[in-house]
Amino acid sequence: MDDLIDDIMHIIHKCHPTESMKLKKRRKKTIPSNSSLKEIQYDIEQLLANKTCNAGGVEYSNLNKMMACCNLKAGEEVKAIYNLSESHAIFFRQQITHRFLKNKMRERILCTPQIYGLKFEYIKLHAQYPEPETALLSNLVNLPKEWYIVQVTAQFEDSLYLQYNKNTCHFMHALHITILPTGNSILKPLCITLPKPQTHTMYDICNEIREILGNNKSDLTATYANKELYWKMRLKQDNKMKTAVHELEFTWLREWRILFMADFIDNLDVVADMELIIDKLIADCTSCDYICPRTKWLLKKISLGACFLTREEIARAVKYVLCNHEKLAENVILSIYGKLLDLQILRNAKRKTLVLIIDEHMDFLPFESIEILKNNPVTRFSSIYVAYALFKQHENTIKDGCKIIKAKDNLGTCIVNPSGDLYKMEKRLELFINYWLTNWKSLYNTKPEEGIFEDALVNYDILMYNGHGSGIQYLPGEHIEKLKVKAIVLLFGCNSIRMTPVGGRFPPYGITNQYLIASSPCVLGMQWEVTDSDIDKMTASFISTWIPSSAERSWSHVDIDAWCQGNFRFLKDSQKKMAKVTREPEMLRAISKSKEACSLYMTAASIVTRGLPIKLE
Repeated sequence: MDDLIDDIMHIIHKCHPTESMKLKKRRKKTIPSNSSLKEIQYDIEQLLANKTCNAGGVEYSNLNKMMACCNLKAGEEVKAIYNLSESHAIFFRQQITHRFLKNKMRERILCTPQIYGLKFEYIKLHAQYPEPETALLSNLVNLPKEWYIVQVTAQFEDSLYLQYNKNTCHFMHALHITILPTGNSILKPLCITLPKPQTHTMYDICNEIREILGNNKSDLTATYANKELYWKMRLKQDNKMKTAVHELEFTWLREWRILFMADFIDNLDVVADMELIIDKLIADCTSCDYICPRTKWLLKKISLGACFLTREEIARAVKYVLCNHEKLAENVILSIYGKLLDLQILRNAKRKTLVLIIDEHMDFLPFESIEILKNNPVTRFSSIYVAYALFKQHENTIKDGCKIIKAKDNLGTCIVNPSGDLYKMEKRLELFINYWLTNWKSLYNTKPEEGIFEDALVNYDILMYNGHGSGIQYLPGEHIEKLKVKAIVLLFGCNSIRMTPVGGRFPPYGITNQYLIASSPCVLGMQWEVTDSDIDKMTASFISTWIPSSAERSWSHVDIDAWCQGNFRFLKDSQKKMAKVTREPEMLRAISKSKEACSLYMTAASIVTRGLPIKLE
């Protein structure tokens, strides 16, 4: 802990020399102890409160991460979780504040109404409050009970605290996995800190994924002597990414990957039985004076997630939670072992929506691709406060945790191949749109004017963009954030949703930030480069699963191989052999199902959604 306090003193000295001298004088008078730790904590809190209006993003974020370590060490978990939440997306939150205040100033000076996006009061920095964690707890109570929120935060690392560096997350590090219960849950937020994995090899998950993505574009655009060599390269890419994601799940997250498993929606007998067993074991434990709700919740989570764990992992997790109750731990472990066969049904049980709050520097990791999340609805935010602000913006149209969009014939707009150099993709999608989305407004092989792009965002419920990148070459992000975006934005282009590391004193940055500032309810896109044929298959599968159509036959009856070649025909035996495909009105569930249409693992792993869960009615 002394080392941590020294780090805190060092960063304060670099950023605020005057205040650091006062703290040094006080610290010299005391011997390092719990009391001196309390004094340091108090002084840092006062410093953050006094400097909030001028907070430097790097310093503010890392001081909060260090304070989280102090509070966890002191046993103040809720305060630590506040600090971890506060450390997320500082620059983005300041950008939202800047846009809001700038509009206020324009309105006052010009005496004309301005267009507002997210409200800054929901995302402002909270260090000036006497008990800042109360704001976080209040927000969680107001969020939908249908959301299951997991926050992933990189632990503070002393060598990187004064700047954002393009290499910040090239290597694995310790993680804080935080559960943020919503609605009127009796459970308080809780945090499990995972140490950096100790491996016997030089293999590093972050470095490996960065290397794969760094070479991806050159691999795809290189010239190959024949198709066999090209597909050999694609297979190698897929295998390397699969291995990295496997290591992410089983080496880095280990048994605590079950924390990513959202609660089940249906009232299942096996769930009730398992929870009853845990409650009875605790009640019958004569040596246990009191087992807190946090411990009970973790034991039940381990028992219900046991179908995804090995016996060794089950035992390790239970013993960690019940480190002071050896006999009870043994009984719980044996009881879980006895129910393992019955619990297998939970692998495919319907779950709530998982809302991931991802540290910006870890955003490149494909968490959605881990096995425990397969076929389950997942969305991302960079901060719980941004999630809350977007929820409040659309609160009147949210029911059962989803923003409701009324289904109609002219639901959206399509912009396809605006650069004019993706002819095969244009041909495929034109066939699909003419068959399935007959009443949508569509633009092919034409550079859209800013007015057309803006109209698609402001006056329609969905914008589907199929072209290079994210489309900012046709409507700049600076223009987008000044709008009141109504549309759900589907960006089926390379790197369209990527948070790009820019280095210096700035965090990774992406167009999604500007869409969310403008109140777009949800943005779907690609984390890296993808090939058009594979993403086109996912596009057609996703849209035909999610959007209702007047088409006579299901898209699953179409000969996909012929369609990929630019021809439209039905499978000859489709009516006999093809099962009826059910429509999925929830966008995130439709996305998770449609990933199976991708031939390549790299394509499916690149697909990410940021924003609110959406449902068509």
